[in-house]
Amino acid sequence: MRRHPGLIPLSRFHRSVLFLALVCKKNAPPVKGYPEDDEGKRDYALAFYQAKLKAHITLEETRLFPVVAGVNDQLGALVTELTEEHAALDKLFVALRTTQALSETLHQLGTLLESHVRKEERQFFQLIQESMDDEALSGLGDALI
Repeated sequence: MRRHPGLIPLSRFHRSVLFLALVCKKNAPPVKGYPEDDEGKRDYALAFYQAKLKAHITLEETRLFPVVAGVNDQLGALVTELTEEHAALDKLFVALRTTQALSETLHQLGTLLESHVRKEERQFFQLIQESMDDEALSGLGDALI
């Protein structure tokens, strides 16, 4: 399904998050210009988190989730799940700094990032578009800028 213009910026950013997820996973195919060793992957993941992902999560939690959580029970339940996943992701990023099991932590992070983004794209955004009219979706997009 096509994304409403109000959600397109979030969807575009999700592509870069999916790429991070791929880089973090075990047996990731090498990509020119991106780290292949665990320490390099950790540094890349932490830099991406600090520079971009943290702000994206804050945007979703402060501007998107409060608006859509009350639209219906399904969206409210998804907001709760996604918020819990954000907390789990935060813990994994913190763990990257000190873990002795770096390869495993990176893989867990990559796996959770991928499943989280897929849930937002395939379930959450889809349900938002089905549950809100065009005017509300446009207003939502304005709030996300």
